[in-house]
Amino acid sequence: MKINFLVAQLESSVGNIEQNYQKIKKVFLEAEKKKFDFLISTELALSGYPPKDLLLREDFINSTKFYINKLKDLTNKKKCNLCLGSPYLRNKELYNSILIFNGGKIMQIINKTILPNYGVFDEKRYFNSGDVGSNIFHYKNQKICFLICEDFWNIKFVKSQLIHKPDVIIVVNASPFEKKKYQERIYTAQEVVKKSGCTIIYSNLTNAQDDLVFDGGSFCMSKNQKIIYQAPFFEENNLEVTFPPKKKELSKVDDTKEHMITYKALVYSLRKYLSKSGFKKVLIGISGGIDSALCATIACDAIGSSNVSGYLLPSKYTSKESIKDAQKLSKNLNINLKNIDIEKILDSYNKQLNPHFKGYSKDITEENLQSRVRGSLLMSLSNKFKHLLITTGNKSELAVGYSTLYGDMCGGFSVLKDVYKTEVFELAKWRNQSTNKYFKLKKKKLIPNNIIIKEPTAELKENQKDSDSLPPYSILDKILYFLIDEGIPKNVIIKKGFEERLVNEIWNMLKKSEFKRYQSAIGPKVSRMSFDNDRRFPIVNDYKI
Repeated sequence: MKINFLVAQLESSVGNIEQNYQKIKKVFLEAEKKKFDFLISTELALSGYPPKDLLLREDFINSTKFYINKLKDLTNKKKCNLCLGSPYLRNKELYNSILIFNGGKIMQIINKTILPNYGVFDEKRYFNSGDVGSNIFHYKNQKICFLICEDFWNIKFVKSQLIHKPDVIIVVNASPFEKKKYQERIYTAQEVVKKSGCTIIYSNLTNAQDDLVFDGGSFCMSKNQKIIYQAPFFEENNLEVTFPPKKKELSKVDDTKEHMITYKALVYSLRKYLSKSGFKKVLIGISGGIDSALCATIACDAIGSSNVSGYLLPSKYTSKESIKDAQKLSKNLNINLKNIDIEKILDSYNKQLNPHFKGYSKDITEENLQSRVRGSLLMSLSNKFKHLLITTGNKSELAVGYSTLYGDMCGGFSVLKDVYKTEVFELAKWRNQSTNKYFKLKKKKLIPNNIIIKEPTAELKENQKDSDSLPPYSILDKILYFLIDEGIPKNVIIKKGFEERLVNEIWNMLKKSEFKRYQSAIGPKVSRMSFDNDRRFPIVNDYKI
């Protein structure tokens, strides 16, 4: 018996319930017109994901209830089943639910059972866990098993549903993007297929919300563990799936290579943050270094060169090489680079401070002052022109505190916040060799090679290099990855070939910089352990590894 599914991979916006309703309504009417049996939404499609403490507001829940009833009524005298992801209040208890509507009635309610409470997830704060009952919906003599996100990732729970011998499994998700996450989804789906012998239809949200990016990529996997239908990444799409499937394996699943999908995630996140926050243009301080070069390139790819303004703010320590590199980058990106020399401003500050600093030698204070002058000027430009200031620091610098509060940390969005320095270089090299229809700029070789090959420097004093204060990034990033992303003990890191002294030193830098990270701008999560919501360390702590 053939069943036709339409998976609505929509950009549901948190809190904009009216807009989400209109989108679902439109695609449902299309599905009904084309005689689909089911319209499948993504997780919490009606409210948007994650709604966080909006779920604690009575008016918010009442609003979702109002639109649930409107969608239920919409199905009256219609044949297509509407499967809606939404918060659902029952007997004064809130659930993360799938509501199945048909003929103007709620035919079945399936509640999420396994509530994630790790990393960026706080679902136990808001939702009650569904009973471990049957998630089976009967249709045309077929048993359709519905799973909501984490239920699918919990093999024990999956097994509890397999005793009902389903014919097809539908998984509705709002699964945040991480590097290699797509491969993990495929692997988990293959494991479920092995155990169940079922076709899997996996719907996933596409959107960006605050620091989270949702990549979409909804798919259908056949009984032979092959992807036979695939929705695109980072865009709205209605995926048509026929069951039992007739298609053979897709010849190619595009955009899953790590550098491609990570770069697209950064572009998508910035693009969505701007549109949702009401900004149309961005402003970037361009230093001639790799971080600002990659940020400027991402911005141009996200919203076009005409919407990106670059500012060079040299001091006496800024090399001619850096000025030349900044100018060449701006020319390649087709952005207007304006120059504000900060030396006279610095002189004025120093004259005011000198009487108070009498008896003290020059140190990092004077270096930071340069950064703070730049930050103040860039923030003023941002305020005046209503442009979003992009802060250009990376994960390595933020981890060890190699950044200045109210200086280079100034800005409203930190594009590279979850990208290690070594990854910055890799992404820059990749972008120079690649382009994509998704990017506003179609050119390659945008970042001058000299920016990529020269030794990193903050240029806050004579002949300064990052290596004066930090281990080589190739070593630093590996140790940081083990300490942050993996969270493994010191003795295990040492066994991997790193000096105990160095591991201790980096841990202490990481620990002492916590206060800076609490004051840092938001940025897109692309790793499994970002600094915004994944990692919640006390600002002051005396723990020694």
